[in-house]
Amino acid sequence: MKGTASRLLTVTTAALLLACASGAWAAGFAVWEMGTRSSAMGGVLTASAEDPTAIFFNPAGLGWLEGRQATVDFTVINPYTEFSGVDPNPGFGVTERLDDPMFFLPQAYVAQRINEQWSAGIGFYTPYGLAVEWQDPTNYSGRYIATKTELKTYFITPTVAFAPTERVRAGLGLNLVKGSVELNQNIVENLPNATELGTAKLSGDSDWAVGFNAGLMVDVAENTTLGFSYKSKVDLDFTGDAVFTALVENAPLPPNGGVTTTLPLPSMFSLGIATQVNARLMLEFNFNRVQWSTFEKLEFHFTESPENDKSIREEYEDTSQYRFGAEFAATPELALRGGFVYDESPQPTGSVGPVLPDANRKGLSIGAGYQVGNVELDVYNLFLFFADRNIRDNWDGYNGDYQNYTNLFGLGLTYHF
Repeated sequence: MKGTASRLLTVTTAALLLACASGAWAAGFAVWEMGTRSSAMGGVLTASAEDPTAIFFNPAGLGWLEGRQATVDFTVINPYTEFSGVDPNPGFGVTERLDDPMFFLPQAYVAQRINEQWSAGIGFYTPYGLAVEWQDPTNYSGRYIATKTELKTYFITPTVAFAPTERVRAGLGLNLVKGSVELNQNIVENLPNATELGTAKLSGDSDWAVGFNAGLMVDVAENTTLGFSYKSKVDLDFTGDAVFTALVENAPLPPNGGVTTTLPLPSMFSLGIATQVNARLMLEFNFNRVQWSTFEKLEFHFTESPENDKSIREEYEDTSQYRFGAEFAATPELALRGGFVYDESPQPTGSVGPVLPDANRKGLSIGAGYQVGNVELDVYNLFLFFADRNIRDNWDGYNGDYQNYTNLFGLGLTYHF
């Protein structure tokens, strides 16, 4: 039974990684598409956020806010992943695909200028989340690792910004964070010629956790702004239920019961520079550094079978993101946007598998914004090209080649009261 539970724990680890991951479209665990204007410009705004989405990108940007504004955005994410196996497991000639997934990420922000120096707002957004299901899960070669994984997280962020001078703005936001996760898998023994013992379903919710965002913007020249933002680490404490269903008589399955773990969401700092080249063209470059090295291991505790408690190594590495964006005012009402993204993956080769086949990626984005009266409509499309990952030393013994790409499409609506 202990060996079976150990295999289950390995799978649980991968599932909980997805609690803060959107591995099919963002490096490691982070989803950056939290605003349509930013996404159209390759994810920049650290130095130029001036609408309610500044609550996520750089809270100091609320210091530029005019009046009261509300923004509602959503992104549709359509990833593609194909896997080709190698010997000994799952074997040459084995090919697998994700089951045509499509995900929706909503965001909503509202903010208001209080006086000449103070502004405030609140945001609701989902920077971590995923649902993964492989085609034909009954016969899927990686079903002993995961057949379906679903994760949701929710951030609520009240924020204030202060402008002590005309050139300096500072902001601070409090992150209230909650998450939920579900994992389905088959339990087998005697790999690679697997004997099906049963199925497992793990589901749970996290306690509310607290973190913060902080930011600063400084006009260093008449047409140039420097921006800095910091997102703190957040630890999510998950409490869940493990339910096991036997497929054969007297299957040596663990007892049903509870399982707990703590999942760290890494801290991130961003540095940006934006320059207004002329009356119509603005350019911005952002550098982000994500502190993935804090994610060294996961500790799992089973309430009904503590003898099966286990520590799983992760050994993630700190990574960098490079983002460039441009915005061109074609007319007073119409803005055209574009951008380029390069994100590094923190995931070591050993953990690349069916739940999170992450890789370095490059992306190109385009978009536009159109304002009529008090209403501004924004749209974008981002296409991500992933580097192929040829895995030969996966820690679960599931080796092969992964090919990924992802398309993201988003719409946003901002109302100026």
